[in-house]
This record gives sequence, structure tokens and C-alpha cells, in this order.
Amino acid sequence: MQHTKLQELKTKLMEEAKLVQQMLNLALIQDNSENGFDKVQSLEEQVNTLENEIDRLAISLIALHQPEAGDLRRILMMYRINVDLERLGDQAYNIAESARNIAAYQITEPHIFQMQEATVNMLECSIKAFVDEDVEAAAGVCLNDTVVDDLNRDVYHLVLEHIQRDPQNTAQFLHLLRIAKNLERCADLATNIAENTIYLVHGKVIRHHPE
Repeated sequence: MQHTKLQELKTKLMEEAKLVQQMLNLALIQDNSENGFDKVQSLEEQVNTLENEIDRLAISLIALHQPEAGDLRRILMMYRINVDLERLGDQAYNIAESARNIAAYQITEPHIFQMQEATVNMLECSIKAFVDEDVEAAAGVCLNDTVVDDLNRDVYHLVLEHIQRDPQNTAQFLHLLRIAKNLERCADLATNIAENTIYLVHGKVIRHHPE
């Protein structure tokens, strides 16, 4: 029974991860169509529903089956990844919202799309590392976080230049800044998932320990 429930928990978590990946891919709609935003909003509702289901299932597994050692650690890590995925969905929604709000001023900064590509890749790699329990791949995700951080700083300086040249569109440029910040936060959450994978395999906490 416990093995079946553990598999059900993992299956639901992978379903949630797939939805969040779709949200991140759709969040920056280059034509800023309302229809694109609606898709992201619909996916967010599905993610929220799954997050609640996974939460209840994880708590039920611990309360009813009292798992020990490896199984308990696996449940706790899936519980934490569930929280990170739901937060990723929130960030993707924020990105889509900002993209919609700058419909009159197209997103043209290549750094933004580079950030999106890097972040989506980090999320996909972190999920695969978790499924495969691949510590080396998880460590690679953690290292790639600096790439997104650097791009975020580049966007910040570019936005300041845009505002100085075209102050009338400051509000729209600030949405670009918000998009970059949300993408940077998504990368942090993908890193959390990778760190949880390392803890799952080795029982070693690497968060806040860059070495």
C-alpha cells in the first residue's frame, strides 16, 4: 500500500511539474495575446488544485503509514518540491501578467528571452535529476543559477538606460524589470528542487553552502 501511494505521489508531482513547465514556456507571449494569458491562468488553476492534492496525500502517507528512513525522506522532499512548483506557477503567472500589460510596447530585450530559456532549462533539468536521483545533474543546475543572476543584472542596467532615453514609457519598462525578477526567482526555485534531490540521495544539506 505504501509503495503504491508513494508512486501516486510522484506521478502527481510530475504532472504538476509538466504544467508549470508549460506555464513558463507560455508566459512570454511575443504577440502579447490575451488568449496566451488566459492559457497561463487556466494552467495556474490546475497547478493550485494539484498542489493541494499532493499536500494532502503527503500528509496522509506520513500520518497513516509512518514511513521510516528513505521513504520518509522521499515524501518530505516531494512535499517541499510541491511547494516550490506551486511558487514557480505563481511566478510564471506574474510574468504573463506583465507581458500582457506591455502589449503596446513589445518585449524586444534578447536578455529576457535568454533568461526564459535558461530558466526553463534549469527547471527541466532539476525535475529530471530528481526523477533519476542524479546528484551530478542536480549540482549542474545549482551552478547554472549564476547565469540567470548575471542576465538579471544586465536587464536591470538596460532598463535604466531605456528609462533615461524614453521616460514616458517608464511604467512599461518597469514591467520588463518585473519579468526579469520573476524569472530570476524561478531559477532560484529550480535550484531549490536540485538541492532537495541532493539531500534525497545523500542526506546532505547544501543550501547556503556554495562550496
